[in-house]
Amino acid sequence: MVGMHVPSPQRRLSLFSAVRGHRMVAAGLAVVAVAAVASGCGSSDSANPDVPTVTPATAAPAPPGSAVSPVGTVVPTPADGRDLAVDDDVVVVLDAAGTTVRSYGSSTLAAPPRLITTPPLTRIIGTGGGTFLGAGPNVIVRIARDGVVTSSQVSVDDPTALARTDSGQVLVGTGNGHVMVFDSALEPVRDIGGFVRVDDITVSPPGADLPGEQVVVLDRAQSSVTQLNVSDGDLGLSLRAGNGATNSVVDRYGRILVTNTRDDEFIGFFGSPLVMRFRYPVANGPFAVDYDDTRNLAWVSTTANNEVVAYDLSGGEPVEKYRFPTVAQPDNIAVDEATGRLLVLSARGGLEAVAPGDAAEGGTPAGG
Repeated sequence: MVGMHVPSPQRRLSLFSAVRGHRMVAAGLAVVAVAAVASGCGSSDSANPDVPTVTPATAAPAPPGSAVSPVGTVVPTPADGRDLAVDDDVVVVLDAAGTTVRSYGSSTLAAPPRLITTPPLTRIIGTGGGTFLGAGPNVIVRIARDGVVTSSQVSVDDPTALARTDSGQVLVGTGNGHVMVFDSALEPVRDIGGFVRVDDITVSPPGADLPGEQVVVLDRAQSSVTQLNVSDGDLGLSLRAGNGATNSVVDRYGRILVTNTRDDEFIGFFGSPLVMRFRYPVANGPFAVDYDDTRNLAWVSTTANNEVVAYDLSGGEPVEKYRFPTVAQPDNIAVDEATGRLLVLSARGGLEAVAPGDAAEGGTPAGG
């Protein structure tokens, strides 16, 4: 098992303590805003739960105007890109309307992108071999490496999160707190309710230091992470993730890494059941997060100052290794593990590729 820091008793107080069904919710959760949600019947397809909530956190605004000195390679993209993904040297950017996917070569970023037309999409993820999966209102699409799009109609009005299990099942989170499970042929399998909203879904990779595949849901309205058994719809242990959790990623060990934007924290969870392992201060609004399993680096964007930071987690708690200036409002990041490049998408327009070697061009290595 990877080395882990055990939180102090004071930090353990942030863990959820009151049992609700198979879940645990924070007994002392401070209510910033109460969502108007209906009480559920307890089944896996119930309505949103009647639980304390917070106002969902969003990215901290960057300084006005363009970024001062982004490093690496920067190419123009339209503003308000919805999503970014990298798979096997292919980089895709989903435009603001969700109907055009810009496909780049990671190693040839400056070349004109292939423009792929799709039904309206909200999320896109890599699925291996330079292929991608996208979800939009009532549709799931597969995008082949050559840009060919195959669409399947599904009953999901408001997809907000997307993931894929090792067996090929597709998990689609919704804005009204459900996880829709589809088999590898995109036939519906299960509708799992019980969340206020589903903003991110992580699936532990094969070989993770866990007893089995672990699915974890991030709910910004509850600022929580919750274990989910997709085979029977059971909601497992749920832990508070500060007061403004926004994004999450899982690494090769099975650690869940979460940005807590409102509290300026980077939080790590691990285990089955989950345990909070660290809460690390990160200034300037940590938001986007991804993990380089090849180099064991966790990358976090801090949007309030237009930077990305790389952390080494080998000792159990984050140790800063690199820091780079980025394009303005770096709301999306993705690691190309084949090359070590980090792709950074600006909400104001622009796609940047940086690597640890770019420290000589303006980035800051540890101790620099």
